[in-house]
Amino acid sequence: MKSISIKIIMGCIFLSFLAVESFGQGKKPAKLDVVKVPKVVTETYIIEYPMTDYYGWYGYPAFSNESDWYGYDPYLMGGEYPEYYIVEFTKDKTPYKVIYSKNGKKIATHKGMQRDLPKAVSDAINKGIYKSWLITKEREEILREKDTDNFKVFKIVVEKAGERHALFYQSDGTLLIDRKLKS
Repeated sequence: MKSISIKIIMGCIFLSFLAVESFGQGKKPAKLDVVKVPKVVTETYIIEYPMTDYYGWYGYPAFSNESDWYGYDPYLMGGEYPEYYIVEFTKDKTPYKVIYSKNGKKIATHKGMQRDLPKAVSDAINKGIYKSWLITKEREEILREKDTDNFKVFKIVVEKAGERHALFYQSDGTLLIDRKLKS
């Protein structure tokens, strides 16, 4: 009887470990059916980006801090009653993620970078605590509201020894956020 109890307890611990380990590990949330996206949001998207390739819609909860318009967390995408909507698409072979409020206002545009980082951002990384870390290909140029905004934030993912960080810099090299990522 005692050995059966121990086996049951060990089995529960093992299953709990698996559940914790697999939570949020690279799994993309389920897409929203476009009919669940408010019409004003889809119409705004079509007007702003009429010529795009593949796209998918996702829900996103309320931002905990409205001033953090550039630092959305992809692990929060999904959910049944979103406050915001994210559309992922490609345009001219460049990946985009655009965040809209449920009333159709554009919050931010995340555009995959296919060019070098601004010199001030590269210098800040090369002179900072991450100078010996690998800069991955995960780089984004983030614009607020309009794609022509002068205020840009650059998201760069660095990694070393299995640890990953998303770094958010202003164009002048000022570090805004250093966010440790799940491995």
